Amino acid sequence: MSSVARIYEGDLKIKDFYTLQLDKSSDIFFKLSGLRRDLDLYVTTFDNSSVPISDGLFANIGASTNYGTSDESIFLRLSPGNYAVYIRENNNANIKLGPSKSADDYKFTLEFDDTTFGLTTKLGNDPLLNYQWYLFNTGVLNSNLVNATPKYTGSIATPNIDIVAPEAWKLRTDGSSAILAIIDSGVDIDHPDLVKNIWTNPGEIAGNGLDDDKNGYPDDVNGWNFGDKSPTPKKHAHGTHVAGIAAASGNNGIGISGVAWNARIMPLDVFGNGPASEKNISDAINYAAKNGAKVINISLSSWSKLSPKDIKETISDELKNALEYAKSKDVFIAVSTGNEGSAFSDLKRWKGVGDLDRTLSTYPALGSLFSNIASVVSSDSTNEKAGYSSYGKLASIAAPGGDITKTIDLFIPGPGDTGKSEIATVNFGILSTVPVGTGTAQTTKAKETKSKEVLFEGNYDFLQGTSMASPVIAGMATLIRSANPSISAQGTLAILRAGATAQPSLASAVNGGLTANLYKSLQIAEKWTGAGDLLKLEQSDQTPIVNLKFLTDGALTVKGTTTVSRSASFDPITGFYKAIDAFGSVYDGIGNIVRPGDRNYAAIALNEDNIVSSISGVSIGDEKSTINQFSLTESTFLAPYAKVNENIWFAFKEANSDTFAHFKMLGANQFGLEDMKGGGDLDFNDHIITFAVNTLA
Repeated sequence: MSSVARIYEGDLKIKDFYTLQLDKSSDIFFKLSGLRRDLDLYVTTFDNSSVPISDGLFANIGASTNYGTSDESIFLRLSPGNYAVYIRENNNANIKLGPSKSADDYKFTLEFDDTTFGLTTKLGNDPLLNYQWYLFNTGVLNSNLVNATPKYTGSIATPNIDIVAPEAWKLRTDGSSAILAIIDSGVDIDHPDLVKNIWTNPGEIAGNGLDDDKNGYPDDVNGWNFGDKSPTPKKHAHGTHVAGIAAASGNNGIGISGVAWNARIMPLDVFGNGPASEKNISDAINYAAKNGAKVINISLSSWSKLSPKDIKETISDELKNALEYAKSKDVFIAVSTGNEGSAFSDLKRWKGVGDLDRTLSTYPALGSLFSNIASVVSSDSTNEKAGYSSYGKLASIAAPGGDITKTIDLFIPGPGDTGKSEIATVNFGILSTVPVGTGTAQTTKAKETKSKEVLFEGNYDFLQGTSMASPVIAGMATLIRSANPSISAQGTLAILRAGATAQPSLASAVNGGLTANLYKSLQIAEKWTGAGDLLKLEQSDQTPIVNLKFLTDGALTVKGTTTVSRSASFDPITGFYKAIDAFGSVYDGIGNIVRPGDRNYAAIALNEDNIVSSISGVSIGDEKSTINQFSLTESTFLAPYAKVNENIWFAFKEANSDTFAHFKMLGANQFGLEDMKGGGDLDFNDHIITFAVNTLA
């Protein structure tokens, strides 16, 4: 069939499932909308010879169970076969909604769409992309990676838990404008999936034994081995794997795809035949910065009981100076947070009572002190913090780092099945390059039979760790900086966070619960005009706010001015308070969420500690204007308020006694106040407040 696109106007009381037959592989969006009750959406395999539908025993390969009457949506890449789409009522939620009041309450619109994905995405021809769930999660994991008996050929993954790479690749795949330095163990620069993306030093002549470019490193045609003081890197699994995650050649018809398809990888081996010394790492950072790198990845860490401030005081001057130099040369650095996130580490190693960071690694800690460094937490295949990952409020962002031995409950349908689930071990590791012929990945069958047969001809393998999460971010940074050369290292970090998706499940693991979203970050980068772009994200007539969620509560700082002008006989006093979302919600003293219209909202929102003093308390004469400087570091939203005589006015009508929204957006980052009770003349020029950003530092 050429297309399965269709729309059903349904009624749950009449029909609750629809069948779908596919004669070719298809990328399909399923959407359930127009809901008046809490209905959920499921997609299942369907075979008339298997368990009867009435028994309720079937294996979901996709599910959407949003709360309330929100739309439900599922994306799946499905193989040829028979499928069923089910609509089920969430009885517990609907009890809270109360009894149905109309015969129309169970009506819905169900859509199958197999055209939009092809129009809005770009996929390479890399044959192993279907193993790279962290880039493109189709909702179905390759059954070679599942240890279950009997073998389930449609093994379940969690759909769409990825960095939204196919949509992003529609915007950009080329990261070659920003050199990417991999400071790690050695990279196999001859690997067929890396060789075309290895950086070449334009000032060096290969093999003549001379330092042609006078940089102190003779014959450094493709980087340097700081461990062995040689231009030849050791071919090591860790460094090769890290490089492939960030920038293996994409759409080249072999192997895997990197986050960036085209790149210039600068391999800097800090191990050689020995350990990675702090001096080697310092020298590698200096080398990268001096030789034009715009992005560095450091997947190295060691745990510490020290606070970030103490760590900065205890690291060598050599490393400190190297980091300062990289910052001065506008180099963005991604670092892994470390793999000390076990309960033992939590309880035994970290002694800082009251500190939210259970373990702390040297390089990630520096992320809270240097505005060009992102510390990266590892998330798993369900958007939870990976069990091994170090974490805390100092971390900048989360990215997929893999789960090699994740256990899940699978229901495996078959004749006479009782419906009992089976615990299966599933390999959700990160697949990437390893030195040619050294990979040890096997099918579960090969492991069970103790066969020596390996997958992927031994050229690729699965690993897990924050070491794998960090190069995801480094690859993203390479694409971001290639999109626009005016984007600074600080701007890169801000764009990564501004485009990230907030995941409640990661709230305690990383600042803001943010996990990487390449598509949204590239959307910002491709249209970049300056840091003011970030402040206006999520602004609308319903959400008149300033967005500062891209800040890190650490070193990253946004600096600028607010210009306030007045055209009113009244004398308003205006300012801004901190909110936790774009709709003006705030926390009370014990952490409860208080929304506009809730009791005591004004007192809580305008608590002295919640007001941004540098841009608040502004009172000026009629037809006058004033300019105030601001320097802000806190990750938050800012919402405007005004005090006019005995009245306090907010931008959210629910918070005002006259139920009128007294502020509106006049343009990007520009707010207009209407200070008269009930609306006045509705010109919204009593105070006009304009934000202008000068710099990110």
